[in-house]
Amino acid sequence: MSNDIKDIVLGLKDLYDTSNPFELCKCLDITVLIHDLGDELLGFFQRTKNDIEILHINSRLNDYERKYICSHELGHAILQPDLAISFFIENPLLIKNRFEIEADTFTAELLLEDDIIEQYEGYTIEQIALSEKVPTRIIELKFKCLGLF
Repeated sequence: MSNDIKDIVLGLKDLYDTSNPFELCKCLDITVLIHDLGDELLGFFQRTKNDIEILHINSRLNDYERKYICSHELGHAILQPDLAISFFIENPLLIKNRFEIEADTFTAELLLEDDIIEQYEGYTIEQIALSEKVPTRIIELKFKCLGLF
C-alpha cells in the first residue's frame, strides 16, 4: 500500500506543483476550517450529505502542527473518502489504526523528500523530526517507505 500512497502523492505534487497540504486542499476544493476542537481532538475529515469535503483543524495547534494535521486529514480525504468520523467512533481501534497509518504514510510522503537521509546525515530520528517539525513516527514511516527500516 505504501507504494500506492507514494504514487498518489507524487501525482498530486506533479499535477498541482505543490506539497503544501493547505494549497492542495484549495486545488481539490476541500474546505479547511480551523476552529477550537477542545483539548483532545486535533482534527478530522468530514464529507457532508451533499458531498462537500471539510477538514476540521484545532485552532489550539501551532502552525507546524496545523500543517501536519492538515496533511494527515487530507490523507484520509484522499485514501478513505467514504469513511465518516462516525465510522471510526463505531468501529474497533484495530481497524482505526490501519487508516491512521495510511494517513500518516501519506503525510510522510507529502511533507518529506526522498533525499531526507542525505539532508540529515548523522542526525537521529528525533533530531530530524525536530528539524522538520513533524512527529517522529512520520520520519520513521518515511524511512520505512525508503526501505531503511
